[in-house]
Amino acid sequence: AAESPSSREQSTPRKLMRWQSMRPPRPRCTSGGLESSWTRSAVLRTLAAAGFALTGGGTQRAALAAYTIVPTGTVAEKQARLAEVGKLYQMDPSNPYVFGEKAQLEYDIRQLEANAAFAQNLRSGLEAERSHFLQRLAVPVDDIEGALNFWRNGLGALVRSTRIVDGRNVTVVGFGPESLRAVDGAKFSVELVSAPTSVEGSQLQYIQLAMPVFRLSQAMAYGGDIKSAYGWTDLVAPGGTPLRVRIDETRRDPFEFAALRVSNLKAAVRHFEAFGMSAGEPFGKRKLSLLGNTAFEDRDAFEPDRELGATLMSYGDPEASTGVLLLPPLARKAVPLSPETRLFVIGSPGAGGTSSSVVLSPDGLPSVFESEPMLEARLLSEAS
Repeated sequence: AAESPSSREQSTPRKLMRWQSMRPPRPRCTSGGLESSWTRSAVLRTLAAAGFALTGGGTQRAALAAYTIVPTGTVAEKQARLAEVGKLYQMDPSNPYVFGEKAQLEYDIRQLEANAAFAQNLRSGLEAERSHFLQRLAVPVDDIEGALNFWRNGLGALVRSTRIVDGRNVTVVGFGPESLRAVDGAKFSVELVSAPTSVEGSQLQYIQLAMPVFRLSQAMAYGGDIKSAYGWTDLVAPGGTPLRVRIDETRRDPFEFAALRVSNLKAAVRHFEAFGMSAGEPFGKRKLSLLGNTAFEDRDAFEPDRELGATLMSYGDPEASTGVLLLPPLARKAVPLSPETRLFVIGSPGAGGTSSSVVLSPDGLPSVFESEPMLEARLLSEAS
């Protein structure tokens, strides 16, 4: 079957990131009189054709840089490799693979420098107790092996740590380091907790990702249960985690938000605001469109649908960090919550009027608050 627009390795530029004003570079290759515009996804396609691995579980070619969904590594490493590739480019500027790697390295260096500045500003805000950062979401999965295989090879995520807790496998995946002290760090992560049941039908409705590269065929090959795939993809990962994936090259971190069903929207908004989050405009009513490629006016076919009244809660710029999308209740009864599901937040919970490091939402969802040094200690413990 043909892949949908959302499944192709393409980009859909919309707007400049507020965390970094530069768009991905568009170097030109003039050999043969042709000029090519390159984005991250285009370069990744070229490198993939040359045999580079794009996922967390692949085998890299010897002595060549590893390419991930978003730039990882250090600026020094990228600059050293760029010097080598620059010499190869001077020898053969018509080689598309050398040209592609050169363009990618130049782009990665700029992105890593911007990411380092973001992380440093975040740390300064945390030290001054004026910032928070949503750092991790723990979710239960009823097939840890299948879930891990999918996240690594179907989505290209990296394994950050694996440990056994109370006899259960707990594996953390993300698209870069979680540490705020790393040049490529300050990335959100998902903690996969082996459990008898998954999150399906619980308070966590889905996780939304905005990725520069996503292949529907790859997701299906590693167990993704595709529900729909026109413009954007609605699927359930092995282990039972619902996901929505759209194509976007502008995000610093592919994790966009976790969508939570609440029993009282106003109470939930007040709760998260009390602990430092800002509320975006509730998703408004839609008008039918007689023209265009969407059923409603002012809607993007490549943007996943949101429910009427859905409210995005975020710490700082939602373009640069992961948020929580609060979904209005569908019934008056309380929404079930799986015991393994919890949020991890870096920053002080003091604004909410409690000294406890664990705060429960009106629907019982725990948020674990930690300081930045506590985060570093936890990451060190998890890696040992």
